[in-house]
Amino acid sequence: MSRPQSKRDVFNEPAYTAQEAAHILFLPLSTLKAWCFGQVSQGASGKARNFAPVIEPADPSKRLLSFANLCELHVLAAIRRKHRIPLPRVRDSLTYVSRELNSKRPLIDKEFMTNGVDLFVQHASHLLNVSKHGQRSMRGDFEAALARLERNNRGAPIRLFPYSRTSTTFVDQPKTIVIDPTLSFGRPVIARAAVPTGIILDRFRAGDSLAEMAGDYGVSVQEIEEALRFEQRAA
Repeated sequence: MSRPQSKRDVFNEPAYTAQEAAHILFLPLSTLKAWCFGQVSQGASGKARNFAPVIEPADPSKRLLSFANLCELHVLAAIRRKHRIPLPRVRDSLTYVSRELNSKRPLIDKEFMTNGVDLFVQHASHLLNVSKHGQRSMRGDFEAALARLERNNRGAPIRLFPYSRTSTTFVDQPKTIVIDPTLSFGRPVIARAAVPTGIILDRFRAGDSLAEMAGDYGVSVQEIEEALRFEQRAA
């Protein structure tokens, strides 16, 4: 088990490459890059079209993201998986919410948990002509994602429980794996034991049994299985 990091501002410190973040959040790398660093595409006329990023990365020049960025992406990904809201519409809706909440980072603002979600859904629905059923589904996806952020007494996210399964049903997924910037340099670990999921995968590939690893770390076999499931999602 790695030692906890010092109490510097690890929550906003550049610490993740785009590829690492995409793996943790199970997002297409191209989508994550577009949301964080913008996108250039070719329009019907053949002219290049530039799309500004949706999320402000911790270090744009080095293309590095912070834990706070991961939390923002996690919330956006909740609707990206089902509703496929185009990038310009996402940005327009977040700009509207940011203005209404007077917040630079509305997706992880504590106020987003209350009226911010409704503001986003209403604005996006107006732009996209989403049905009432679609609005309820969109709101439910946001609420499920927000429930996986653990916050301090000031309302700021301090731990993220990423999805570990590729199922399209995200509401009831276990909170076995956690991202905590003060543990293992912010890499995914088993929540109860702070054991990096990458180590579990390495041991499994080396031939160690699930029961053996569970005994070594004082966790259940189900937690070991969830760590492996998390690491093997992309495959």
